[in-house]
Amino acid sequence: MQQFDVTAHNYDFVFKDSFSLFKNDIGDFLKVELPGIDSYLETEFAEIETSAERMDLNFKLEDGSILHLEEEIEVSVDDLIRFASYDLKLYNRYRDKIRTIILCIKGYPAAEATFNAGSLGYNTIVVNMSDKDGKEKMKELREKIEKGEEINYLELIFLPLMNSDQDMVKRVKETIELEKQLEVEQNLKNNIVALTFVLCDKLLSDQEISEIWRDYKMVRIFKYAEEQGKKKGKDEGKQEEARMLMIRQIKAKFGNADNEIIDLINKSELSKIEDLSEKIVTVDSKEEIIDFLKH
Repeated sequence: MQQFDVTAHNYDFVFKDSFSLFKNDIGDFLKVELPGIDSYLETEFAEIETSAERMDLNFKLEDGSILHLEEEIEVSVDDLIRFASYDLKLYNRYRDKIRTIILCIKGYPAAEATFNAGSLGYNTIVVNMSDKDGKEKMKELREKIEKGEEINYLELIFLPLMNSDQDMVKRVKETIELEKQLEVEQNLKNNIVALTFVLCDKLLSDQEISEIWRDYKMVRIFKYAEEQGKKKGKDEGKQEEARMLMIRQIKAKFGNADNEIIDLINKSELSKIEDLSEKIVTVDSKEEIIDFLKH
């Protein structure tokens, strides 16, 4: 089965390359009031290596908080404890507020799932996927696609998780067949198919995963996603190197770099950092650097 495994690496490659789909459509799909999505956060932690223990999705929001999305067939206290342990790892790494939303396939009796461990309390929001009629949504999306009308791609990607009398593998296959009819560029179509697959990965048996992987040439789709991810990784590496060099220059000139300066540098585009590297020789104070980075 190992050859068909969706690893944390290609999982992240897919989501990095498809981030705009979530940025544009996630609010309408979840029907939950949230700040806008700013960026995608990788799901991989050294302590979490298996598909069954992998966090599903993490996004940095525009207010600085983190959106953690999980999907489960049913929600138990054990699940909540597991999600809480993920959130503590996220908090330990980023020190930002965490918002956890669970997509529950079989439904949940309350809008929130919580537990109280005395000194530690945990709260999540539950989106009841059983309230969404998968067959009706499939019919609606098929009609829109055939007419060339705009759709919310997340409704298509999460379609197999909606309420249906079909088994999961049939839902996934029918959804992928519909996605193949999209009149969009091939790269976007590949991403939509790959997202549908990875989001249902932990809900399918090994045999079902192998069948879908083979029938829909997932190796080719993930190979493309990996190549795109590596390209973006090189670009991000170049930016990170420029930022670190800039911080060292500031420390060399002023003795240290304030947290505000470091934060502004980390948020700046590469072109802004390059401009600052030329200007730094004539700068007399850290206030000038802050002003330059802000404007």
